[in-house]
Amino acid sequence: MTISAKEVQELRKMSGAGMMECKAALTDSGGDITKAFKILREKGIAKAEKKSSRDANEGLIGVKVSSGKASMVEINSETDFVSRNSEFHLLVNSILDLSLADIKISLDDNQKVKDLINTAVGKIGENIVLRRSTTLSGNIFSYVHNSVSDGLGKIGVLIDVETTNNDFSQIGKNLCMHIAALSPKSVSEKDLDNEIINAEKEIIKQQLKDTGKPDNILEKMMVGKLKKFYEENTLLGQKFVVDPSISVAEYIDKVSNDYKCDISINKFVRYEIGS
Repeated sequence: MTISAKEVQELRKMSGAGMMECKAALTDSGGDITKAFKILREKGIAKAEKKSSRDANEGLIGVKVSSGKASMVEINSETDFVSRNSEFHLLVNSILDLSLADIKISLDDNQKVKDLINTAVGKIGENIVLRRSTTLSGNIFSYVHNSVSDGLGKIGVLIDVETTNNDFSQIGKNLCMHIAALSPKSVSEKDLDNEIINAEKEIIKQQLKDTGKPDNILEKMMVGKLKKFYEENTLLGQKFVVDPSISVAEYIDKVSNDYKCDISINKFVRYEIGS
């Protein structure tokens, strides 16, 4: 079959692999880009994190925290120009306020939200969609990256941290900035989705199957590769972005000792436009 240059370029963007490797993988997969990406992973050519194969949606991530409650939304527009529009900013903030007023409501089915969006569409002249939303309650810290206004930007993070320290704002922000930068999949290995783990195991097996090494050595190599995967993809295992000489877990231990307090991370949520 004929593989187009556009298909090759799309797979290169997703995988970071070379042109010839991408073309070969697409040929082997019959033109299926998802299967081709998996082939590249199994050969150890593609990067571990698949990038979105579609163009990123425009719009904004909105974050608001008040009195132990937090809301975060992604609202999409057709063009990036709209994300700088004051009417669009007002819309995102109004939806955040609705969510904070009652964090148990579903924004997807809320008539007030639909009315706000319809009114904004009429004023702005573009299609606008509430893509997703989340709420948290507890000891919440937040961060917005690429901010265009207070609490509005292209990446948003909420984190719920349990601590006996009352002066934790900078540390909470540091953790949020780390999550924004490195996009961990879970807090720790324990709460990493089993589907993600099993998929990674299958890829590692394919990478190791032709090494010719005995089973006991293969098992050790599997354990080692999984350990590296956990270190790269879980918050506590990752190298701390502010100080890469230590992991996030070690940073938290250091802060606990310095402040004579207990610290545990209950949950975090990270949104990025179009991801």
